[in-house]
Amino acid sequence: MGYFAPGDVALRREVLHGRPWSVTPTRVVLDGPDLLVVFTVPDTGIGYPPHPRPHHWRALGRTHWRGHGRLQLHRPGDAYSVDLFWQGEDRRFAGFYLNLQAPFHRTARGFDTLDHALDFWLPVDDDWRELDRDEFERYVAEGRYDAAEAEAIGRTAEEVAAMLTAGTTWWDPAWGDWAPDPAWPAPALPEGWEDC
Repeated sequence: MGYFAPGDVALRREVLHGRPWSVTPTRVVLDGPDLLVVFTVPDTGIGYPPHPRPHHWRALGRTHWRGHGRLQLHRPGDAYSVDLFWQGEDRRFAGFYLNLQAPFHRTARGFDTLDHALDFWLPVDDDWRELDRDEFERYVAEGRYDAAEAEAIGRTAEEVAAMLTAGTTWWDPAWGDWAPDPAWPAPALPEGWEDC
C-alpha cells in the first residue's frame, strides 16, 4: 500500500469491536514511513455508521468539526497521536494534545484507529496534565476494553507521562507554526463511506 500525497483525503475511521464507529475525512499533510500527518479541516462532517454502541459524540450532536481544525501526528506503532490545536481570532497555538488511541492501521482509503479515552494536554504556557481518567475507567467497567486492553492503555499512559515529565518529546515544536492550505475545502464523506 503506497503513501498519500499532500492534500489527498484520507478517511480516519474509529473501529470498535471490528465495526466502523465513526468516520472523519482528513487532509493529508505529510505521509511517509516514519510519520503520517493529517488535518481535520474546520466544518468537516463526521459520519457515524450504525453500531450497537452509539458513538458518544453522536449523542452530543457533534456532526461537524469546529474551531480552527486539528492537526494530528502519527508514528507507526505508537498508541497515541499528537494533536495540535489553535485558538482565538488570530489563531494562536494553544498546545499539544496527546490522544491515546490504537496504533493506526493503514487502509486503501485512509487509516483505522480507536480512541482510548485517556488523554494528556501540554499547553504552551503551563505544565502538562492527564485528562479523562474517569471516562476511561467507566469504559473499562462497561466492557469497552477487556482487562488486557485496559492494562496496555495504562502502560501507554505511564510512558507518555514519563516522556512529558522528562521533557523528551519526539515531535518538532515548529508544527505549532503550521497553517493549512487555504485552498483546502472541508472534504465530504465519499459515497459508500459507511462500508469503506
